[in-house]
Amino acid sequence: MSQQVYAVEAVDLYKSYGDTWALNGLTMRIGPGEIYGLLGPNGAGKTTTLKILAGLLKPSRGYARIYGVEVSSRRVEALRLVGYVPENPVVFQNLTVEEFLRFVAALRGLDWREVSGDAEYYLEVFGLAGRKDSFMGELSRGMVQKVLVSAAFLVRPKVLLMDEPTAGMDPESQHVFKEEVRRLSSKGVTSLISSHQLDSVERLCTRVGIIYKGRLIAEGTVEELKSRVSEKPGSTLEEAFLKIVKSGESGG
Repeated sequence: MSQQVYAVEAVDLYKSYGDTWALNGLTMRIGPGEIYGLLGPNGAGKTTTLKILAGLLKPSRGYARIYGVEVSSRRVEALRLVGYVPENPVVFQNLTVEEFLRFVAALRGLDWREVSGDAEYYLEVFGLAGRKDSFMGELSRGMVQKVLVSAAFLVRPKVLLMDEPTAGMDPESQHVFKEEVRRLSSKGVTSLISSHQLDSVERLCTRVGIIYKGRLIAEGTVEELKSRVSEKPGSTLEEAFLKIVKSGESGG
C-alpha cells in the first residue's frame, strides 16, 4: 500500500526566537481540496507556521512538506505549488496593480498571455477593474489585500497559504473570496487559512485546527469542535474556541 501524500504536512515543528519558543512540536496534516482554518490567540504560532510552510522561515526542528516536497531543502520546487497571502502586506508601491500581477506571474514562470484572462476576472469580481493602472501605494489596505489575494489565485496553485486574507475587505469582497476558495476546493486546491474571523471560518472551512503556545490542542470539523465542548443546539465556533483555549491555559 502506497504511503499517503498530504497537500500540507507539518511534523514536530519547533521554532524559537531567542529564548522564546513560537512552536513547540506542532504537527498537522491537510489533505487535497480541504479548506482548513488555523485558529489561535495572538502569539499562538499561526503566522510562524504559515511562514515555515511558505519557506520564509526555517524550523529549529521538524519539517514541513507541500505535496511531499520538503520546504526547507527544496524550497523553489515546493513554492511552485503555493499561492501565499502574508499577514502584513509588503508590495512594490511604485508598480501599478497590473504590473504587480505581471511581476508575480513572471516570478512563477507563467506566460502573461496564459493568465491575463484570470487576472481580468479577479480584478473584475473584486471591484478593481478600474484600478489596474493605479499604483499599489495609492490603494487602501482593503484594496491591497484584494490584489494580493488575486495574485495568490492567479498563480494556479495546488495549495493556498493565507494569513488573515480578508483583513480590510468589504463584505461583498469577503463573499467573493469565500466563493472562490470553495470553487478552487472543488477542483482539488487546498487552502490553509489563519484568521481571527471565527464566524467566517465557521461558514467556510471544512476542518479547523486550534493552536495554543505552539501546539495543536484541538482539531476537527466545526461541528466536532462544537460538540466537544457543548451539547447545546446553536452553539458557535467562537464559544468552542474560547472554551478549548481556556482548557489549554488551565492544562485541561
